[in-house]
Amino acid sequence: MATPQAWSAAYARQASADLGTYETLQDGEYQKVPVCHRLQFLQMACEKLVKAHLCGSGTDPLVMQSSHAYIAKTLPIVLGTLPEFLSLKPANAREIKFRARQLAQEIEVLAPAVKRGGDRPDNCEYPWEDAGGQLHLPLEWSFTPSTLVAKPSGRTILKLIHVAIGRMVR
Repeated sequence: MATPQAWSAAYARQASADLGTYETLQDGEYQKVPVCHRLQFLQMACEKLVKAHLCGSGTDPLVMQSSHAYIAKTLPIVLGTLPEFLSLKPANAREIKFRARQLAQEIEVLAPAVKRGGDRPDNCEYPWEDAGGQLHLPLEWSFTPSTLVAKPSGRTILKLIHVAIGRMVR
């Protein structure tokens, strides 16, 4: 059986590939790819990053395989431990920390299994029906993370995610 450290490295390597795919799809001709598909790679990268962190901290890898609900709580913690984050001016660090929590919550609900008690059926993978009976498609939905990552704080958070994954892949 693989060790938690081996699982951590495996999650980190896959997170790196997912984040690389997300970044590739943000450029040039790939912008034709629907936002829902691009965000799916960001969601998967963040989920695997936090699972890499948790495995590296001793969490049983088997416990984490049945849930997607780890990003909102754990991603801000992971990012907050980076020296790059800690070297920010206090006001900038507070802003990035606030935005990281906000972005992490929105990224988490991109996974179809995370519905926040039925309040958030929107996801980047499957069609869903709202409380009024209207059918929605991810292809036509405006997702909050796409607007959050476009802000300066969002770009900083993406850089921190990249650094966090890179530190775990080593």
